[in-house]
Amino acid sequence: MITRSMIPEYLKYILPTTLTFTLAGVYGIIDGIFVGHAVGDAGLAGINVAYPLVCFILAVGTGLGMGGGVISSIARGRGDAQRSKRVIGVTLFMLVVASIPILAVYSLFAEQLCRALGGQGETLSQAVYYLKVVAFGAPFQVLVTGCTPLIRNKGMVAFAMCVQVFAGLVNVVLDYLFVVVWQRGTAGAAEATVVAQIVAFLFVLGFFLHRDNRVPLRDFIPDGAICAHIVKLGAAPFGLTLLPEVSTVVNNVSLSYYGGETALAAYAAIAYVAYFVQIVIQSVGDGSQPLISVYRGAGDLRAVRRLRNTNYVVAIALGFVGLGIVYMVRHAIPVLFGASDIAAPVIAYALPVFSICYIFYGFTHTTTSFFYAVDDSRSSNMLVVAEAVTVCVVVFVMGRLFQVDGIWFSPTVLQMLLSILAGALLYRRHKARKE
Repeated sequence: MITRSMIPEYLKYILPTTLTFTLAGVYGIIDGIFVGHAVGDAGLAGINVAYPLVCFILAVGTGLGMGGGVISSIARGRGDAQRSKRVIGVTLFMLVVASIPILAVYSLFAEQLCRALGGQGETLSQAVYYLKVVAFGAPFQVLVTGCTPLIRNKGMVAFAMCVQVFAGLVNVVLDYLFVVVWQRGTAGAAEATVVAQIVAFLFVLGFFLHRDNRVPLRDFIPDGAICAHIVKLGAAPFGLTLLPEVSTVVNNVSLSYYGGETALAAYAAIAYVAYFVQIVIQSVGDGSQPLISVYRGAGDLRAVRRLRNTNYVVAIALGFVGLGIVYMVRHAIPVLFGASDIAAPVIAYALPVFSICYIFYGFTHTTTSFFYAVDDSRSSNMLVVAEAVTVCVVVFVMGRLFQVDGIWFSPTVLQMLLSILAGALLYRRHKARKE
């Protein structure tokens, strides 16, 4: 565990990041509440179908931003300020370039993509409305998401939090206007998101134009070695961001087969709640990443171990708290999301079963965050790939054996298996006398 002298610095990074992630989850739930009441089950299910594609945008930004942020922080810990700034410039260049094909593909192939993700009937129509609007805001979303870890790694954690909080408040206000007052349905929810991201982008742009944070134009010139390192290290945070949506796609397809539109509508509400709890737990690893990377660069391995072990205690405790809260409010969630009379009892039953996985989630995902924070891309990527592959196998097997009930319990089975792998990778690193 961290020493008393480390607590203020730890809290400086953890608390703003956890608050930011928590509020982001709350904003997402509010978004779902507005759509659920204004459009109904089809609107909520439509956003759930399209959201993996939205999450891909977030994953690209997070992967590149976290990859660049880790490398920059390690360089700063070693006292190499010039390389730290160079990495930030290359990362910004990569964020701009990466956003262009996303905009093009989503705009041209929205219906085909949503159909491939399990959309059908009115659910498909709502998903397409949502995705076509989101596509136009993709460049802003990639840049804001990618710049946030860069700003945190420069020590400006409070500023990063304020930007995200303000953008979230703008999103909620516009959600109410577009969806409830002006009755623009799922397209209105997407429009609110795009405008909020543009507002956040203006703050981020102002940050990097300030003389203390300005990056020289020469540092934007791409460097092959730095780009490769960013992609290699960013693969794990990219995967961590996308993994909940990989699970969503697999669950949507399986639930559509075994349970039909009622199961899909129930899972839409469950997915909102699950995403909220998961990103709060994930905030522990991501929030402490700048500290771990700097200490790793400075060669202070004892501090690295202390931070890692503290993260385990906090993340696993949050998993237990999340499970407890979900169990207590299981009957209120369907009402909150405006679920139909058919979907409501399914949500109340399945939500606590689904949420058992949070106990193990704190260990597995904090371990992955630790690995990429110390530039161990091999171990972090191994965990991410293992989860992506295993979720498909587990959901398929549990669905075949136990139908819909098996799918509700499959996240817990998945995280239990991953905990074994994460423990083995940590033991291997310990035997190698690293952290």
